[in-house]
Amino acid sequence: MTLIETIILAIIQGITEFLPVSSSGHLVMAQHFFGLTDPEQNLNFIVFLHFTSLLAILVSFYKEIIELLTNFKVILMIIIGTIPAGLIGYLFNDQIDALFTSPRLVGTMLVLTGIYLLISEIHWKSAPVWLERAPLLSALWVGIAQMLSIAPGLSRSGLTICTGLIQGWENRDRVKFSFFLAIPVILGASILKLKDIGQLQTSFQPIHIVIGGLVCFIISLIAINVLVKAVRRGKLAYFGWYCMAVGILTVIFS
Repeated sequence: MTLIETIILAIIQGITEFLPVSSSGHLVMAQHFFGLTDPEQNLNFIVFLHFTSLLAILVSFYKEIIELLTNFKVILMIIIGTIPAGLIGYLFNDQIDALFTSPRLVGTMLVLTGIYLLISEIHWKSAPVWLERAPLLSALWVGIAQMLSIAPGLSRSGLTICTGLIQGWENRDRVKFSFFLAIPVILGASILKLKDIGQLQTSFQPIHIVIGGLVCFIISLIAINVLVKAVRRGKLAYFGWYCMAVGILTVIFS
């Protein structure tokens, strides 16, 4: 993989990890477009990029994370919300990896993501529910949404934020909880792939890895800020139309 291809993948990961358009889906399409024929090595690099995105979450929400340490209920909600994806990821790791080779599957899942984003933008008239007052069961529904987003093309941020919206959660809280859930999932996936990360040196030059990680981190910080503003202003429908358009085109041309 050339340095330019590495940077492009890092930019795609940084933008799409947090915007509700599915980072895994866009990375599968990018690999297909570039003709990168070693999916195992590509996946190792993508896991590394996810880790740099995790660092961006920690930097962007460090105040909220510090406050979280004293809020037992929210910690319990995060644990409940993490269990579905954690179980599926651990039990079906190899089967999940196999999904990352089908652009047509990605296109179909992107269309479904777009539909869900559009449906969730219906204006719910009930008063907003603050995270601290939300029932524990609501965290499980968001966790199930995150579990489904393991499939490439289903946006993790999109599904979790919109599931929180449908349940009436306050805007800032549903974004915050979505990012809180991302921390253990990304960290867990990185740990599962830790044994393979060393193989990056056989396919990627060290300078490529460093530059790719730095680019992904910076772009991720920008994308987080964009997403927070989009949710606050009720603009998720734009991402929904985008997902549907890209998904349909991907299915047609794959």
